[in-house]
Amino acid sequence: MDDLDLRAAKIRLLCTDIDGVLTTGALHYGAEPGHTKAFHVRDGAAIKWLQRAGLPVAFISGLESSATRNRARDLGVEDCFAGHLDKQPVLDQLCAKYGLTCDQVAHLGDDLPDLPLLRRVGLACCPSDAALEVRAACHWVVDVPGGRGVLRAVAERILKAQGRWTDILGKYEA
Repeated sequence: MDDLDLRAAKIRLLCTDIDGVLTTGALHYGAEPGHTKAFHVRDGAAIKWLQRAGLPVAFISGLESSATRNRARDLGVEDCFAGHLDKQPVLDQLCAKYGLTCDQVAHLGDDLPDLPLLRRVGLACCPSDAALEVRAACHWVVDVPGGRGVLRAVAERILKAQGRWTDILGKYEA
């Protein structure tokens, strides 16, 4: 096992930013108040796999958004923190809730507000198009841009490192 797999094997919670990670970061405004976001379906499937494997997923986003809250609801993500630019207290709250240390947490982020978490967690990941400073702080720069299924790649690595990937595949084999 390489260092990334050793880190991934310890993960018990995956936290993720939303804009620029689960979405491309583009916000679409129309005539009505608010905005829409496009989420990648592969990330949604991966979130469900992690949940079924007993690994909760938490959304931690600086932008308050009904689209983020709706996506969390649709995926059964209980820990949805939208409108939290200061993400460190959220990480502390989640660690206390699940009885975890920071080295048991992975975080997937793309921009400067994610840096405090990325510097504390056991597995710091970012999409390939993350800010330069974020890429420098991460254990793994995933070869997938934000909004194109980057969480799915992280989930697969975690599940493989924990020996749970075969169970996931078994649900899809004839």
